[in-house]
Amino acid sequence: MSLLSVKNITMRFGGVVAVSDVSLDIAEATILGFIGPNGAGKTTLMRVITGVLRPQLGQVIFQGKDITSWSVDRRVRGGLALAQQLVKPLGSLSLVDNVALAAGAWRMANPMAALMSRDRLIEQYKARELLARVGISNVAESLPKSLPLGHLKRLEVARALALNPRLLLLDEPLAGLNQSEARDMADLIASLVAPDLSILLIEHNIREVARICSEIYVQDNGARLLQGPTDEIMANPKLH
Repeated sequence: MSLLSVKNITMRFGGVVAVSDVSLDIAEATILGFIGPNGAGKTTLMRVITGVLRPQLGQVIFQGKDITSWSVDRRVRGGLALAQQLVKPLGSLSLVDNVALAAGAWRMANPMAALMSRDRLIEQYKARELLARVGISNVAESLPKSLPLGHLKRLEVARALALNPRLLLLDEPLAGLNQSEARDMADLIASLVAPDLSILLIEHNIREVARICSEIYVQDNGARLLQGPTDEIMANPKLH
């Protein structure tokens, strides 16, 4: 059984079909690379998966449950997390407090209360573990504004991991990074995969997608073009 199955999704905005009868599957303990040109409908499909948008047709099945009608919050609590392309940490909080806030938010109607609760030390400990996992524990006490983009990208991943996801969606995590930084970030992403964590990687850096993903899904003009093992997809004439 797939961890996530997107089945026959169609999403229209007025008379424009942004996504047309799209299906994809993500297996347990894997990274699926999600590629396609600008305007392919990648962002729209991602928003359907995360619950920001409700499709006109189709289903989103996660861990065997139909979550098509679930809210964003319920999906997060159910094990689905997103690290966004545009990193927007809370600038007045240190990196460790940014991650601790995410780690405690699931328990609180008011997330800011997580920083003031008696479990604050537990969340801080978890936050420091996650910052170490993404390679930026040495700047745990720093404010986001003092750090370069590469560190903020890693912070965004740590904040998403703090939600204890089974599936982590990464929206162009390599965007804005130089070649060396992108390679290091891709290596980090590959290292996160575990029996209880899969990754959907939406990315324009085809070189790194091909290097770390065992399988690739390709979307073009709002429709599924290809999905399969990376070597087969990269050799397919439709991709060139």
